[in-house]
Amino acid sequence: MSFKDAAGNDLIEPLALEYYKFNTSLPWAGEINPEKYSLDVAVPDAPASDSVRVVLTASKYGEDYSRMIPREDGTYGSDGSWFFDIRSIIINKNDASYSSLNHKFTCPEVFGDNSVHEISTTWTKNLEASGKSFYPACTKVVLDGKEYTPVRGVTYFQETESMYVGYFVEVVLEK
Repeated sequence: MSFKDAAGNDLIEPLALEYYKFNTSLPWAGEINPEKYSLDVAVPDAPASDSVRVVLTASKYGEDYSRMIPREDGTYGSDGSWFFDIRSIIINKNDASYSSLNHKFTCPEVFGDNSVHEISTTWTKNLEASGKSFYPACTKVVLDGKEYTPVRGVTYFQETESMYVGYFVEVVLEK
């Protein structure tokens, strides 16, 4: 998910730039600073034995949803948009797939408040990506009651590198 204000300012960028300083001495290196947000996920109908972990990172993507390559010094140009990657890692013993995930997200830097914002996502099983592997497909995202249709992107740094399927939603906040 990308977040911009009505003027087109990227609201994730300050969090991403802090992340992309590559300071490996920080305990949260590799993720968005956890002091800057709160994010919980609920999996409806999941057995109590399932374990859920949420990881929040950010990456910069071009207009075609291809991940952008940083410059040699680790910085990025002005093109593209920052997207949060909300990874809900579900460990279960029965290899079940779930059709929805519900997130409670607080991030003053993005939303301009300390309120809990609800994000629900709807998923379907097994979308084939270039015949290589199968990924669940995100078919709907609802943020605070407003519905978005995700855009599917197959992304990688270069065509010779690993690819993955991502689902992108661009949100413009009226703040």
